Amino acid sequence: MRIATVVAVIALAGTAVAQTPLPSLTISVSAWGKVTARADLAIVFLSTRASAALAADALDQNAKKVREVRAKLVSMGYREDQIHFSGNRFAPTGRGGYYAGQEQPTGFDVYNIFYVYLEGTELKDINVLDAKVGALLDELGKIGAGPVNMPVLSSTWGATVVAFTVKDAATYEKEAYQAAMDNAQPIAEDIARRMKVKISGIESVSLTSTVRPVLSAATPLSEIPYDYLSSSPEDVPVRVSVNVRYSYK
Repeated sequence: MRIATVVAVIALAGTAVAQTPLPSLTISVSAWGKVTARADLAIVFLSTRASAALAADALDQNAKKVREVRAKLVSMGYREDQIHFSGNRFAPTGRGGYYAGQEQPTGFDVYNIFYVYLEGTELKDINVLDAKVGALLDELGKIGAGPVNMPVLSSTWGATVVAFTVKDAATYEKEAYQAAMDNAQPIAEDIARRMKVKISGIESVSLTSTVRPVLSAATPLSEIPYDYLSSSPEDVPVRVSVNVRYSYK
């Protein structure tokens, strides 16, 4: 009885193996593709800030500055769609945050980071752009607004007051994808040659785009609806990574 049971188990196992398809033979290759775009949009990062013993008073003071900044920008010829305020943020005076057990704060800072978008002819001549940004900083500085450094470079984590981007990156992403696929092919062929096999086709492709830095916490930078940022108007990098599985025989 015991022998019969063992034989039955082996037979069932053999049936299960026979019904399971063999895994396909593949070579997986990861590769990058990059294209460079000329910026058609500049983003100037600025902020307002107010401090007071009470958070409510700091909020009122900062709200007044925000209204003054908005009015000044409109008087300078900026459209509403060129201006974006990120909302109020609170912090103990002189500190980035407060944690239980620490000394109670003696006052509060309220600040609001906002962006001004520049486009069109201003981006065609760097001297015109510099003059435009200079005038913007000078005029807004008179009413209590100032520049803010934001991390926009994923390779170096550099920060800048002015970032450059492209409004529609779809065409550049397609070119970067094609470049990544072109880079992957010779790598797969070299691996196949060393294995003494031949590539017979592509089984699957997955891809990701390399965009601006992903920070550990939400920041006003997250509100910008553009993925690729650079500190140079001439060189906005658009990168795509692919993972290609090649079948071989």
